[in-house]
Amino acid sequence: MTFRHLVFGALIALAPCGAAAARDFTSTIDESAAIARIRPEFRTPDEPNQLFYVQRSPNSNTVIYAARLDAAGAINRGDPVEAFWRKFNIDGSRQPLNFIERMMAYGVKAVRTDANLPVTFSIAALPERRITLTLDAAKRPQALMQIGPHTVKLAYVYLQVVEGGLMPDVPSLDIFGTDIASGKAVHEHLVRK
Repeated sequence: MTFRHLVFGALIALAPCGAAAARDFTSTIDESAAIARIRPEFRTPDEPNQLFYVQRSPNSNTVIYAARLDAAGAINRGDPVEAFWRKFNIDGSRQPLNFIERMMAYGVKAVRTDANLPVTFSIAALPERRITLTLDAAKRPQALMQIGPHTVKLAYVYLQVVEGGLMPDVPSLDIFGTDIASGKAVHEHLVRK
């Protein structure tokens, strides 16, 4: 089943060096039995408390988003999510995001951390896409996002990046996850208009 809808407002395109530009995208949403791997030759990260990750077309370096939990296993409401690089294209080392990457592209912007409400956050380059951080039935952290009519547990995002010039360009991106009600894989493909 495929749903088409226009993403309202501006969508800020993620770029590898923190470049961001307001763009309108057209969205196509499909369901399938399993989450597709756009680049199966890229390593799939498996970090403690991993929520989801971002891969980009130029190389296998990956931005990973992980929940911060306290000693009792509850979400750290003061600083609930961390984002960092895994430099798989080099040596697999863990590297922090630089200032521009944090502020303009991959950084986490916590929206709500009140004790009686779910933690919600967004990514710097996608401020209108709210992500809810919860613990599943097994007390593992998960990131939930609304994709069309689906509430999805995020798995990964893939960015098609065109490098060159002063700022890299992101003509399309793909968001992958699992519908928490049906268990089906959900894929949103966004293409710049």
